[in-house]
Amino acid sequence: MISQYETIFVYEKGCEHMASEHKPTLRVLSVLEQVSAGTGKYTLSELSRSLDIPVSTLFPIVRTLREHQYLDYDQAAQTYSLGYRLFEIGSRIQNTNAYESLVEMMWKIVDGCGETCHFGILDRGDVLYLAKVDPKQQPIRMYSMIGRRLAAYGTGIGKALLRDFTLEQLRETYPDGLRPLTAHTVTDFSELYRQLQEIKATGFAYENEESNESVRCIAVPVESGGRVAAALSVAMPVFRYDDRKKRCAEQLLRDAAGYAEKIVPHLHF
Repeated sequence: MISQYETIFVYEKGCEHMASEHKPTLRVLSVLEQVSAGTGKYTLSELSRSLDIPVSTLFPIVRTLREHQYLDYDQAAQTYSLGYRLFEIGSRIQNTNAYESLVEMMWKIVDGCGETCHFGILDRGDVLYLAKVDPKQQPIRMYSMIGRRLAAYGTGIGKALLRDFTLEQLRETYPDGLRPLTAHTVTDFSELYRQLQEIKATGFAYENEESNESVRCIAVPVESGGRVAAALSVAMPVFRYDDRKKRCAEQLLRDAAGYAEKIVPHLHF
């Protein structure tokens, strides 16, 4: 590693320029690298000691990273961890073995039922879509993309992610209420909570044109460490949805969920 005091040379178009590493930038990078190491959760004091940076200097850096979602803050534990913005950027590379294994598994679901498969996580009440596989043989496909966000309560995959939420937690997560995405979106907290109890009982979450007027979806939670960490879904146009397709998707998703639980810890989100 180049020392912060070491001079480096930058060559551009045959010209030699002298430059030194930017100390404030190095501090920002050191914070991100430290948080990504060890337990992945640090208090401000722990970061200050580990990096030998005064709290008064460190706090503005941490606050800015948090505001831009490069760090997340657990208010109860008063700890910082890596934010989803980093994962959104990193996911564009999509070349890790874990990610490749995830996509390979999703292809098996798509090949088995002929419909689109999504993988996502919960971020501040939204589904953050991290992977998508479309069937090659279907002329009509789902309009969705990696990195897209949707209110979790309006999607099948989102309801799977919300499975363990209490009624109070739902109200805290959506202080402005459940705003409709379509005419079919659940807008009552009690009804949403009732559906979450059904997910606990059956293992499946369903969406019936709640985020898109022409789409139905079946989803399953993916657990890690005893909690819902992610979710998988199969989505399809309403006109292709029937009992046979429903049963096929449920079986494929049920089988995939157990395998996905082994992959999730290696995705580092």
